[in-house]
Amino acid sequence: MRRWTVSATQWVLREPDVARAAARVAAAGYTAIELSADPDAGAGSLRRAALDNGLDVTSLCTLWDAGRDCAHPDPAPRRAAREHLTRSAELAGELGAAVVIVVPTYRTAPEDDRPSELARAADTIAAVAASIPAGGPALAIEALNRYETHLIRTLDDAEALRAAIDHPQVRLMADLFHMQLEEDDTPAALRAHAGQLVHVHLADNQRREPGSGSLDFAAAFAALRDIGFAGALTMEFSPATDAGLRAGRAHVERQAEAA
Repeated sequence: MRRWTVSATQWVLREPDVARAAARVAAAGYTAIELSADPDAGAGSLRRAALDNGLDVTSLCTLWDAGRDCAHPDPAPRRAAREHLTRSAELAGELGAAVVIVVPTYRTAPEDDRPSELARAADTIAAVAASIPAGGPALAIEALNRYETHLIRTLDDAEALRAAIDHPQVRLMADLFHMQLEEDDTPAALRAHAGQLVHVHLADNQRREPGSGSLDFAAAFAALRDIGFAGALTMEFSPATDAGLRAGRAHVERQAEAA
């Protein structure tokens, strides 16, 4: 089985300067980074920051913005979300990143009935997917937890939305922190969605670095091994101290090697 790439996401570093963020990730022993989806930053400077530190770019992580919402009844935030995702997918293609992470809405309360919100989210994401060339980056739908969204909380929720879109560039990602709050059985959920998973986020049960809490990474990695998962494992814990980056990487690599 191929060795999984382990990366760390930029946003949890609280380091807006990409060069400094990349230097910290590389110094902690990583070979890859997940960048914040910032199309205005420019592919050239982002690529240079990664390459100067010997890092590949695994993915782009879109961040919360009240003005962007794939499912909102108001067309303005849907349009802003569509434009941002489209530009992020173009940036990912230029950087060679395989994944752009999509959270359909960060609202914790609905603005409309659930079928209508899901239909709007599907239309928004489908419009972006249609602009991505074959072989381009995947739009990976992320399920959050009940404290961060009302709409997509489980891999079953994410899969229902993906199936409604039904486009080859739209896939799923798993976040082990959110899953331990929302899934009945995390390894079983990973196995159930084997054919669509392209990316994984990692944090322990209290949102700190893997190995600092009680989350069973060995069982999750065994499930990923069994389904032939070939994407990246990306750290998304907080606070992302340099010591935490090193300790989390070491724990994940040990657990992944055992799997």
